[in-house]
Amino acid sequence: MADAGHNDGDDEIAEVDPEGSYCRYKEPVGKGRFKTVFKAFNSQIGIDVAWSKVSAESNHLSEDQLHSVAKDMMTGLELDHPNIIKCFRCWEDEEHGCINLITELFTSGNLRQYRNMHKHLDLKAVKRMAKQILRGLQYLHSMSPSVTHGDLRCDKIYVNGHSGEIKIGDLGLATLLPYRWEEHEGHKGAFDTSVDVFAFGLCMLELITLKQLDPQHCSDWPKLLQEVPDDEARAFIAKCLGPSEQRPTAEQLLADPFFTVRKEPNKLGGGGDGELNASGKNLAALPLDQGGAAGEKRRADDALGGPGAEPEVGSGEASIAVGRLKGEDYEFVFSAKTAENKLHFQLTMLGVTKPGEENQLKRDIEFVFDPEADTADSLAGELSQQFNLSPTDTEICAAALKEYLAKELGSEAND
Repeated sequence: MADAGHNDGDDEIAEVDPEGSYCRYKEPVGKGRFKTVFKAFNSQIGIDVAWSKVSAESNHLSEDQLHSVAKDMMTGLELDHPNIIKCFRCWEDEEHGCINLITELFTSGNLRQYRNMHKHLDLKAVKRMAKQILRGLQYLHSMSPSVTHGDLRCDKIYVNGHSGEIKIGDLGLATLLPYRWEEHEGHKGAFDTSVDVFAFGLCMLELITLKQLDPQHCSDWPKLLQEVPDDEARAFIAKCLGPSEQRPTAEQLLADPFFTVRKEPNKLGGGGDGELNASGKNLAALPLDQGGAAGEKRRADDALGGPGAEPEVGSGEASIAVGRLKGEDYEFVFSAKTAENKLHFQLTMLGVTKPGEENQLKRDIEFVFDPEADTADSLAGELSQQFNLSPTDTEICAAALKEYLAKELGSEAND
């Protein structure tokens, strides 16, 4: 592994990856029991990333154990979900006895830090956080074979404070988990997905009560649960913390009535507007509804044709105005109708024809948008990944949806 600190005259750079794409800086930005995290930079794309190092020496790992940890961590490269930290690269450095993992960088830190900085939090905001965590767990648990995080805590969940986006991190440490749980009587033996549900319940309890709770040190949770002021929240958390054989799955929790929209305000911690984004708007970039809560699935169909008529979305519901913006490669046409406090959207992406092109590409995408949990930027980001949108079209798609939502939410507020 190259040491770039003196080769290019930049004293801040400690090393680069074997392929020369990532530069790691010297100063760590975080440290846990198993790993140290540094800020790094992707010089080819031009984005900041996180570079984690797991040392064999500091973790007292044999060579075989280090190989096992590397194998565990490399499974993260195969995961692709809006609520799971994206892993870009992972390799074992046998010369220095360590494993290197490069992932997304979340500048607002972990959920524990973020919650402690923002003590006035609305229950509605906690629900938004909870749904994102559950979507991530549902994705992991639905894989074949299912993936159990095994060490889910608020400091293993990361936040983008500018967008409200939440992602589960620190996966793939199955070999190291016995060290974490060696003194805990309740989690000896095999792990299954119910362990993650229990840990999620503790995360919820911590978000509401501001009392730090880790699965390894949580003997006081029954008493703390009684301090939850909201009856429905208390009942919801109790389901997660019940006996393992009675705990609901992440998918079942997403469909729980706890996530039904309430009309009355409900504050936690003494007030505040409860929104997650720094601008104070309602349009924080939360992940697109994956269909978990109500079982809806987004359908994407590609077809060649002209603009055509406006697509119909359901029947018997109040019609909502269409939003339309033209981008670099696509024109984005949004239409929606309301049902059960959710917006049932159809987005038509019309390809911008270029000289010599006779046919216009048309893509129709249906999805359910829950104002309590979903917003614009992550929708645009997911569409960008799915359809390889240009940066310009990604921004325009988000802007079109934001403009529509701002108008719609504003009209509701004035009613």
